[in-house]
Amino acid sequence: MTPYKIFFTNRITTTSVVVCYNASTLNNEEIFNGRIKMQINTANARFLASGNVALRAIETTMMGIDTKYRLVAVTFTKPMQQEILSIPDYSNFNKYVFDHGMTHGVLMVMDKNRKKIGVKITEI
Repeated sequence: MTPYKIFFTNRITTTSVVVCYNASTLNNEEIFNGRIKMQINTANARFLASGNVALRAIETTMMGIDTKYRLVAVTFTKPMQQEILSIPDYSNFNKYVFDHGMTHGVLMVMDKNRKKIGVKITEI
């Protein structure tokens, strides 16, 4: 098992929302990166505001890399306009991972005799 992390950046302009993400090992070896650009006038506002943009990007990363990798940390840059774009918190991330059968791609830990996701979510 090789642990990895994902770092998200975003940029919101008057016409578009751009979300970039980079997955790398803990030694900073890049293993996956992506970019999502949506035009504000045609984007689904609920999708942007729900944090699902990031959750889908994480799912795409997990599907696109070898199964020997396990996600251990996600860092988000705080969006400047949170009414347009938001990021998921730990409970939303946790629910998404379980609901979408993605537990194979994350680090799992034991917590009081039950398994839970061992992924650190931070916002800067």
